[in-house]
Amino acid sequence: MKLLFREAKGLQSYPLLSLAAALVPPFENFRSSEVLAVPLQNTDVQVHGCVDQRPCEVENQRCAGLSLPDFNWTKHAVEPRTGIEFPTILESILAGEKNSSLSSEVLVGTGSRTMKIIRIKSLKVYAFGFYVHPYSVCEKLGAKYASVSVDELNKCHDFYEDLLREDINMAVRLVVNCNGMKINSVKDAFEKSLRARLVKINPDTDYNCLRMFGSCFTQDIPIPAGTTIDFRRTADGQFITEIGGNRIGAVRSKDLCRAFFDMYIGDVPVSEQTKEEIGKNVAYLIRRC
Repeated sequence: MKLLFREAKGLQSYPLLSLAAALVPPFENFRSSEVLAVPLQNTDVQVHGCVDQRPCEVENQRCAGLSLPDFNWTKHAVEPRTGIEFPTILESILAGEKNSSLSSEVLVGTGSRTMKIIRIKSLKVYAFGFYVHPYSVCEKLGAKYASVSVDELNKCHDFYEDLLREDINMAVRLVVNCNGMKINSVKDAFEKSLRARLVKINPDTDYNCLRMFGSCFTQDIPIPAGTTIDFRRTADGQFITEIGGNRIGAVRSKDLCRAFFDMYIGDVPVSEQTKEEIGKNVAYLIRRC
């Protein structure tokens, strides 16, 4: 009972920055569990077959050869550990300089991140879904990889590099699963990881893009449990951030786009298992281009 009492008191004073840091472990020091009382558990991942031909109809694009009979399309997919639902098709209006277009990506992987904060207590911090635009993938990578087997492709380093390098529409949706995180702490956690990855990707990059990204989080936006945070990369190099369905900012920087998605499918990802499952599902898409 004394042990429980001491750890309950420790939980009350648990630093919010450490909680937010669990979103994106620092690239230069992936063992972020060192800041916690007990190490982070491994990320749990479940990938959902969730693609049909409807996303290809968006933007008046044709995907005549894209037939995916092996995928069972449903309206939502449930991340099993948290029970959080993700739409299998993520749609958003992307405003351009002269017009607006509808971007539609399909879900290729979900996962959750859990950390232990005391010996007997685990906290499910968030669940996430990773989305790609099937036509965009086929247009950019179909000719190069369509003849490569899924198993071989999933182990190919160049395949993930091409996913990051090419101007492919993709998105990550985070769903907060706990209360207590502050918007400034979330901003600091992302900025630290993104800066390290920008150095790796292009040491000569214009780091003004990172400052502009951080400025999107200046508003005092509440992020209680259930809040959705969407990060999108568009084909023209825009990095768009939305919280609760409301756009809070957009930065035009291909380096920033690549650095962000590098956290999920690049070197030292948030979860290696998630990366492999995402790669496998994208490979299935390409095989049907």
